[in-house]
Amino acid sequence: MPQHKRSLGLIYAVNAFGADHQSSEHDSMLRAKPGSLQRRRLAEIGEFGDMDLRDLSDDKVRFAYTTQCFYSALDTLGLCQFVWGPSWQLYGPSETVELVHAGTGWDATMSELMQIGERKINLMRAFNAREGIGKEADTLPKKLFQPLTGKGPTAGVALTQEEFAHARARTTSSRAATRPPAIRRAPSSPISASSGSRTRCPAAR
Repeated sequence: MPQHKRSLGLIYAVNAFGADHQSSEHDSMLRAKPGSLQRRRLAEIGEFGDMDLRDLSDDKVRFAYTTQCFYSALDTLGLCQFVWGPSWQLYGPSETVELVHAGTGWDATMSELMQIGERKINLMRAFNAREGIGKEADTLPKKLFQPLTGKGPTAGVALTQEEFAHARARTTSSRAATRPPAIRRAPSSPISASSGSRTRCPAAR
């Protein structure tokens, strides 16, 4: 639920083809034990600390957008997300690079695959902007900002308008200074002014 898994709620809002729980990695992977399979694989695309599920800090936004770029690359490659992914799946990021090498002959790097994911996100947002769907559509239903009811561990939990607005702004800010040279050298697809600033993937290892 996006009230509890905060980065999931963020991706629900900013994802170019609507709310989707498989367009980024879930917050719960950041609670995996150090040295675990999930942690080792996530380290292949970025360094992420141990963050609470309800955290929506700049570091959590970076986690959300980085994994969104990776999942976007998987979509472009036509790979099943129950088999390929950045954490719990059968095959991780490094094996994805190896598959591209073997299947296409392209000596791609992890940064280049992340760039593919970034470009796909930008192109989808550009298409949406052309069709009149700009950044004003990056919203969530009002009920997600209301405390959850019931008696369970998430009772009373709610996403606040303030933290959501800050996180949403961070997804459209430029991160060029933190990007690896392989991505910084290549041009990204421009986004119409009506869709907000062009987004850039964080550094990929």
